Amino acid sequence: MTPFKFIYTNRRFLGFGLLCTLGANIGQTFFIALFSNSIRGEFSLSHGDFGAVYSLATLLSAVVIIWAGRRIDHIDLRIYAAIVIIGLGIAAGAMSIAGSVLVLIAALSGLRLFGQGLLRHTAVVSMARYFEDTRGRAMSIVSLGFPIGEAVFPILAITAIAYIGWRDAWGFIAAILIFVFLPASQFLLKGHSKRHQEYEEAKSAKEISNDEKNILHDPSFYIILSASLMAPFLLTGVFFHQIALAQSKGWEIAWLASSFPAFAGATVFSSLLTGSLVDKKGPGRVLPFFLIPLIASMGVVSFGAHMLWVPVYMALGGLTTGASGVLITASWADTYGTHRLGTVRALSSSFTVLSTAASPLLVGVLLDRGVGFAAMGIGAIMLAGVALIIIQGPARTLRNSRL
Repeated sequence: MTPFKFIYTNRRFLGFGLLCTLGANIGQTFFIALFSNSIRGEFSLSHGDFGAVYSLATLLSAVVIIWAGRRIDHIDLRIYAAIVIIGLGIAAGAMSIAGSVLVLIAALSGLRLFGQGLLRHTAVVSMARYFEDTRGRAMSIVSLGFPIGEAVFPILAITAIAYIGWRDAWGFIAAILIFVFLPASQFLLKGHSKRHQEYEEAKSAKEISNDEKNILHDPSFYIILSASLMAPFLLTGVFFHQIALAQSKGWEIAWLASSFPAFAGATVFSSLLTGSLVDKKGPGRVLPFFLIPLIASMGVVSFGAHMLWVPVYMALGGLTTGASGVLITASWADTYGTHRLGTVRALSSSFTVLSTAASPLLVGVLLDRGVGFAAMGIGAIMLAGVALIIIQGPARTLRNSRL
């Protein structure tokens, strides 16, 4: 089946996945960080204070997602998606009226749980589960929602803050989620009952045998997980404190925001390429290399000074991000089977959320103590380098399973 025929034939379901990934950007660090100066000024928070608040909120969402994420294995996808979108809308509304730090923490927790966590989870699990031979292609297509949001949302957010204020901007976001995203998701899932029935009937003995694997006792789970955490952990820390990074480098904030399309474009390219390679070669062929661009990106953060390095560091980070979005879920599916994918990915998502809770706090504390981005970049290179080395073992196992 040609790519265009594949898209046309599955246009509604792929559209649902794309809608979910687009909406998930609202709970992503890069988007929330655009409001950081306004929020810190409103609540009189330092970089470290806001990093601690954000990390606490993210930590709370990480605890809940272990339970909530696995529900997708047992609840009708239409109901599950509706609950997640409504939850994200309520969290955005809470941001617009937050009058205390406690309410701010609750609102941020909701954004992180339902946006960065569950809406993204809904998209990738549903695509990986209901597509088999074209799993990589499907996930790469719906993953385009992330770079689209990364390219467009920063400009829209900065404009909205300038003209209507940060609180009204969040109120507008809440309205869009409830009155546009919610009905659209239900329309795009029309006929899902038939799709799910066909999936249940097609479960293979190979997938049932995967029940014998105890995820938490499998070393490969932790090794693949550690590699998957590198991009969200390192890029979240940088993106959350992107204004501080720009100030330390002498970069203009407007130039920084306008450079996000480089990240988006690289993510699109990498996602589509990885999806094709995964379908043809399997995830084990790509795993050994996907962290290399991230390592180079952290090198730019550490040593790059000229403003032209901004789109370079973003593009390099986007290459790893785009590959990871397809590659890791495909690795979970090949290793543990799609019928348990919600449970497996809920576990991995919890660790991902925990990592994105730790990095803003860590970077904020280091900034408050006078540690610069040059030193932090070197540490990031070393950390990602170790992950790149240890991932070679599971990659070899996945390659051998395809022989």
